[in-house]
Amino acid sequence: MPTWQGFLLLFLLAGGLFCGAVLRLYPFLAQQHPYPSAEIVIIEGWMADAELKEAAKAICPGQIVVTTGGPITFGQKFLNYSNYAEMATARLISAGIPAGNIITIPSPDTRRDRTYVSAQAARRMLEDIGLFGKSANLYTIGAHARRSYLLFRHVFGDDYPLGVIAVEPPGYNLEHWYSYSEGFKFVLTEFISWIYVQFFLMTHA
Repeated sequence: MPTWQGFLLLFLLAGGLFCGAVLRLYPFLAQQHPYPSAEIVIIEGWMADAELKEAAKAICPGQIVVTTGGPITFGQKFLNYSNYAEMATARLISAGIPAGNIITIPSPDTRRDRTYVSAQAARRMLEDIGLFGKSANLYTIGAHARRSYLLFRHVFGDDYPLGVIAVEPPGYNLEHWYSYSEGFKFVLTEFISWIYVQFFLMTHA
């Protein structure tokens, strides 16, 4: 058995590893892997206004913009939109993106794996209109990026020219996400969801 000094050393080592993991968790999840000069920009329509505006600023003239997202489950009567893809399209147009450059791809209602279903809907539509195969960047929010990229990559194919860009949420300091209730819930939820996708969904998809 280790001495008390040995237990103390093990405790300090474990604490150091835990702190290091916590500090690296957000950068790990908020994956940044942009595809250079992508022809298509895929935007997850449930992004909040601040993040969507940041994504809109990065859209270059001539790029094709694809909005995705499933049904909106609240306030449809007041929002006048039945799904996040349509609402994102309207918000992008108000941000100055030409309507003719935007392809709206709503996904069907599902109780689970919404990002996966959105990726499937996007692939089907792009195939139908002859755009599947063109290079693309997926825009999403912070810690959701690694999971979204994994699912879109799985649906589109490992050799597809696809990148991902994580738009940083403005609601909390990203270096200290664990000290904000919003950041704590979002990052840990995304980490657990990524584990589920990595070890359960991907093996059965």
